[in-house]
Parts: sequence; C-alpha cells; structure tokens
Amino acid sequence: MFDPTAFDNLKVVAEGAVYDLDLSGDISILDRRDLFDFAHYERTYRIEYCLPEKNTSIILQLKADMGHFLAEKKGVSEKNKAGAEIQLTYKGKEIIHQVKEKLESAWGTDKSWEWIKVHSSLHPPEVRGMLTFNRVITEEMVDDILQMVSFSIETLNILTEWD
Repeated sequence: MFDPTAFDNLKVVAEGAVYDLDLSGDISILDRRDLFDFAHYERTYRIEYCLPEKNTSIILQLKADMGHFLAEKKGVSEKNKAGAEIQLTYKGKEIIHQVKEKLESAWGTDKSWEWIKVHSSLHPPEVRGMLTFNRVITEEMVDDILQMVSFSIETLNILTEWD
C-alpha cells in the first residue's frame, strides 16, 4: 500500500479546494501541472485559476524538495520540516502593478513579494506578483491552505474592480 507524503496530502487538499470552486462556477481552472524533478528530487504542484471571463489569474504552487521528504521519512533534516512551501503568483496586465500596494496590504506585511514585468515581442506585456509565505506548510496547517485559496479569490475580486 502506498503511504502518501505530507506533500501528497497537502496537494489533494489544495486541488480539491480549487476544483470545488471550479465546479461551482466561481472560478475557471486554466492549467494544472504535477511535476517531479529527478535531478533535484523535487515535487511541484501548480494549478492556475481565474475568475470566469477575466484576464488576471493566480498560480498556486506547492513545492517540496529532498529535505522536506527526508524530514518526514527519517527525521534527518535539520533545516526542513515535513510539508511543502507554498507560493501564489498573480499574473495579468499592468493593473496588477498599479494596485500592488492593495494586494500587499490585503495579505499582510509578514510575507514576501517579488514583482516582475514581462515584455514580449509576441505577447502583450504581463506583470507577475509572486507571494511567498516564509514558512513550511505542514499537514497540521491544512486549514491555512483552504483559507489561502478562499482569500486568493477575494483578492482577484479586488483586482477586477480596477480592471
């Protein structure tokens, strides 16, 4: 019998929360990726969603590396905990950059943001705001993932007021 890792359990919760919102029509799922990097022994789960018929989207990403898995299986990692790191990336038009202070304020000051402007010769300009939570999400924090998904939808609604 397969014993799921903390990463697997967190992924199922995040995926279920997003798919429930998609089924209810509150959001639309745009993309989903479940990746394993053999060279670095990392697992990454990404799911991208947006409000129906809107341009701004969010990518929710869970990532666990060898240290997270070793912490769970053998308790040998001092720097990592069993679980995953989580990141939310807002992706859309220039409007995101114009209201970045509203997003930063909404999520609180104890988190880290990175803002990137993408200029392409083939596509319209795009802005990405990457939010990291500066902590490992463990299985005991499953409710935090549900709240993050719910709050990400609320913040998408804030952005659409300016769009």
